[in-house]
Amino acid sequence: MKKILLGVILALGLLIHQNALADPVPAGGVLSENAPAEPAQAVQPPAEKPQEPPAAVPAPADAPHSGKITISAGTFFLVLVTVPVLLVVLGCGLVYKLRIGWLRRRAQRLLVNVMSAAEKLRPYEGNAEGNTKSIVKQADERLANLTVAVSRRLTVLMETKIFFLRFIKLSRFIRDSKGELKRLRASFKEVRAEVRRVLEAAQALSPRFQRLADQRAAVEAEAKTRTAELAFPLNQTYEELERLRQELQQASDTSRPDPVGAQRIASQAEARLQSISRDVKDIGVYLNEYRAFPGRLDQAKAKVKKLVEEHRLNLLHIDPYGSLADARRLSEDMLEELKAGNLEQVRTTAAQVSSLLKAAVEMTQRHAAFRRKNPKDIQHVQKKLWEYRTTDAALAPALARTRQCYAQEHWQDMWSRYGIIDRHVKQMEQQLPEVKRQSDEEHQDYDTARSSLDDMLARLREAEEMQRNCRSAIEQLDRGYGSLKSRQEQARSALDAAVKLVKQNSLRFLGADQIDMMLARADSLNNELNQRLFVPPYRLGAIEQHVVRLTDLANEFAGTVNQRLDQKRQAEKALNRAQSSYRSTRAKVRSRIEIRRFEGPYTSVIQRVEGHIAGGRYIEAVNECHDIDRIVGEMKRLYQREIDEERREAAARRASASSSSSGFFGSSGSSGSSRTSRASDDDDGGGDSGDEDE
Repeated sequence: MKKILLGVILALGLLIHQNALADPVPAGGVLSENAPAEPAQAVQPPAEKPQEPPAAVPAPADAPHSGKITISAGTFFLVLVTVPVLLVVLGCGLVYKLRIGWLRRRAQRLLVNVMSAAEKLRPYEGNAEGNTKSIVKQADERLANLTVAVSRRLTVLMETKIFFLRFIKLSRFIRDSKGELKRLRASFKEVRAEVRRVLEAAQALSPRFQRLADQRAAVEAEAKTRTAELAFPLNQTYEELERLRQELQQASDTSRPDPVGAQRIASQAEARLQSISRDVKDIGVYLNEYRAFPGRLDQAKAKVKKLVEEHRLNLLHIDPYGSLADARRLSEDMLEELKAGNLEQVRTTAAQVSSLLKAAVEMTQRHAAFRRKNPKDIQHVQKKLWEYRTTDAALAPALARTRQCYAQEHWQDMWSRYGIIDRHVKQMEQQLPEVKRQSDEEHQDYDTARSSLDDMLARLREAEEMQRNCRSAIEQLDRGYGSLKSRQEQARSALDAAVKLVKQNSLRFLGADQIDMMLARADSLNNELNQRLFVPPYRLGAIEQHVVRLTDLANEFAGTVNQRLDQKRQAEKALNRAQSSYRSTRAKVRSRIEIRRFEGPYTSVIQRVEGHIAGGRYIEAVNECHDIDRIVGEMKRLYQREIDEERREAAARRASASSSSSGFFGSSGSSGSSRTSRASDDDDGGGDSGDEDE
């Protein structure tokens, strides 16, 4: 690029220099005698007008040698194009140089920032503890690496000298430097965040610890106020506050600073202070709850007593008063924990007290409800057991018949499940007296009886569902068996109907042995089906297979018979149509052609067709009938030929008579011709009155 630019500048300078040394054109444009002819005119074609050269404007006549430099139009255009190009090239080179300078300044700023961050971490190097120590160590290592990398890149930016017109090399250098600085700057942002975390933690540590100390003092003062008011020692509260003070004092030790760890300790201390403050405030709440406990206890006792008296409960199997006594004992324990300041245990104990009070009332209510409900459910269970036994008695014959008539795979699973249900029912029948005893006035073990009754009701629902399923399964087996019998009868009826068609229509089959074998196989299948259908145990799957085979065989045989019947009917129809056509044609043409010559072939064809039909060759019979059509066609052809011959003769006679006769004879001739024509026409139609058959 440098060489090209220098070449362009040199060429431009030479052009300007040559133009400056050229003589100016004399005024008036008159050349001297010794002046040579212009080369431009010597090479112009004769047919074209010579072009005036783009010479400079001639100098005035009074100043032929004024000393001004004249520039041609071509040189001016070249200068006009070259100068902007040179300016653009120079501008691009300067821009690249400016960008390199900008990258140098960015690298310098980044190096300053890295060194500043490292300097800020200097106080924590070697004497930090805990989390701060690890953070400072990692940040210091990364800052050292960044310092080396940024310094190396800055050195490259400062020492690399590239000519400002070498655009490609400049662009690559700028791109690489920019990418490297971007990566280093991103890495520095991560390290700076860690440094800022340490510095901010250290900066905010002192005010935060002071605030926590003030809060701790406030909570301690509030606890002392509670101690003075209630005479509660609150030992655990003061112990917790003392531990918190020691932890805060240790975390704020400046000899071994750990601002990050101290911030974590401060966050935990805030949560603990909030918890202690809430505990101190809740002392009054739980003290009021303790004071209200006797009233709550009396209310629970009154509810229990009312339920016992109303439902005449003897409470042999429940102990609501024991639960109330436990609640009283826990209430006193809660007071002791409250005095010690153990509010966490106080909350747990208070929840247990409320639960015991509620449980005492609820167990008594449940006992009373079961006392009302159990007798009704006992009656319901007795009713369901009676219904089960009634249904079982009605279902027993069907089950016995099913086990006797059908194969084991059809009823084994059903019978097994029914047996399990039946054993459950027997157990319920044995347990029911004990449930009645548990629910009577003397024992009142209503909860145990309730559990047994719920189990019985669930099992009775299963038993009822099982009986419905058994009845449905038996009905389904019977329907399947009846359907198979019906399908066998239908297949047998189809076979009988097909055999009847064969006999009624005297059908013949080409493969008579195959038909006999088909019928024999059908009889064999039918006999085997009868054996399977009427000799238990019935295996419906195997019977289904035999019924399908018999049905397919019956359909195949019926289809063959119907096909043969259609073929025979087509053959007979073709024979009748051919005979009718022959007879009608013979009656028509016998007056003009010799019929006897066709009788022999016709009779022979008829005999062959009848023989084919009698032998069951129905398709061949239909094909033979086409021979009769050909005989009829030949008869019609000969007949038409005779008619055409007679018409030609009559026309010739009429033409001869009309050309040789005139006047009376012409009229007579015409009359004779007319009579001849009518006679000919009568002959054409006279054949219809002849005999139709010999």
